[in-house]
Amino acid sequence: MKKQTLFLICLISFLLAGSSFYAATQYIDVMAAERLFAPVVKVAPGKEISPFEPITQDDVVLVQEEIDEILPDSARDLESVLGKRSTQSIYEGEQLLTQKLTDSLLLPEKGQARYEFPLLAIQPLTELRKGDRVKIWVKYKTIHELQDYPDPLQFKKTNDTAELLFESQLASVRDSNGIEIYTLKPSLLPSPEHMDAVFNGSRQKPLLNSEKRYRDYRVQPTALPAFVGFNLTDQQYVILNEAMTYGVLQVGHIMVSKEQAS
Repeated sequence: MKKQTLFLICLISFLLAGSSFYAATQYIDVMAAERLFAPVVKVAPGKEISPFEPITQDDVVLVQEEIDEILPDSARDLESVLGKRSTQSIYEGEQLLTQKLTDSLLLPEKGQARYEFPLLAIQPLTELRKGDRVKIWVKYKTIHELQDYPDPLQFKKTNDTAELLFESQLASVRDSNGIEIYTLKPSLLPSPEHMDAVFNGSRQKPLLNSEKRYRDYRVQPTALPAFVGFNLTDQQYVILNEAMTYGVLQVGHIMVSKEQAS
């Protein structure tokens, strides 16, 4: 056999052996990585998931995380969390725990019922979203206007300005057609793009469902809020009805810190 032929055979054998060794080491590396890392769902960079917001594709990312760093009950695929709601704030980079996610529609608990009030009867003091914990106050009419009013029966009037009635949870925000739009902000006048909704209620917008949902939950409601709802006990409902004769109801969001949410 010629030396050139022998050299060529050796070269080919060497290349085949090298490529086989490389493929084997790559396979071993992949197998090791699969043993050391696994997919987990986290809040996307620059995002924060607020309580009872539906989780959108923009809110979350699927990342490879070290097995030892994955918390028990963490969501492992995006489909299992999209459209669900968190029961508390989840911050950038945090893993989504399935035990903190719910499909709940904020239904009334035992001893409660859903009561909705026209927004004309309520003055929001802060941006409000469905699911927010809120304080409900009555801001009294002037002393002159109340001079012939008897003392309230369902709550105690302790000053001439305002009274904290109780804390509750915002269960719904709807437009004039009863369609859920989730979010409202304190505003004396509607923005120009919402003027049509004042007269016609909600109409179909040229938006994708996901975009509309994103805007509604990110304080850019696609229609004008008209009704707000709370889950109240019978006594709380009676208190609100009496309080409305003494002044205007004011609602403010109870801010929850990251430490309180943990």
